[in-house]
Amino acid sequence: MAKKPAPKKAPANNKPASAKKPTLAKKKPLPVKKAAAPKKKTAPEKKPVAVKTKAPSKPKPVAPAKMPEPAPVLKPVFETPAPKPAPPPPSPAAPKIVMKTGAGGAASLTVAAQASAGAAANGSTHPANILVLVSSGGWPVTDLTKDHFTLMEYFEVPGQQAPFSNNVTSFRNVGTGAYLLQVKPINGAPWRTGHHLAQILVSSADDRQGQGAVKLIIR
Repeated sequence: MAKKPAPKKAPANNKPASAKKPTLAKKKPLPVKKAAAPKKKTAPEKKPVAVKTKAPSKPKPVAPAKMPEPAPVLKPVFETPAPKPAPPPPSPAAPKIVMKTGAGGAASLTVAAQASAGAAANGSTHPANILVLVSSGGWPVTDLTKDHFTLMEYFEVPGQQAPFSNNVTSFRNVGTGAYLLQVKPINGAPWRTGHHLAQILVSSADDRQGQGAVKLIIR
């Protein structure tokens, strides 16, 4: 085989070659694994809180300043005298009612009577009281006397010795159409307990007639 030509040596420098230190091969440092940094705990995200904003308050209306009212001017007032009321017209006189008298045209009498024992009691001889009211057409009859009254007792009470018929011991005209009578049994007989029923007849001088009934209770 053909030999390769030897490489030519480079010409030597005239300068002294400095001793070259053997160069050591630098070792690459091994990569150091960095310790994993501790993971930071992330705080949970806070939701944004909605802040309520107050609506701007409306400004209060300012009342307009009142102007001072002018002082009232007092005017003299002349009062006119009140007119005098006219006097009422005279009322017509009430018509007078003329009662017809005499037979055939006479009005009847209205008779009402009430009785009370008064001082009369069983076994006593004190008089009892009878009130008689006499009227005619609503008008009181005031001109009667004792002779215009007739009193009759009926239905004898057991034990009664005598009735009090027409035995009027006292008579009084009050003047208002009322007549007060007091009666007791005839012959001085005593009263007996019971209901004594009687009829009262009234007649006037002008031929007016009327009658009524009365009950006298003796205890």
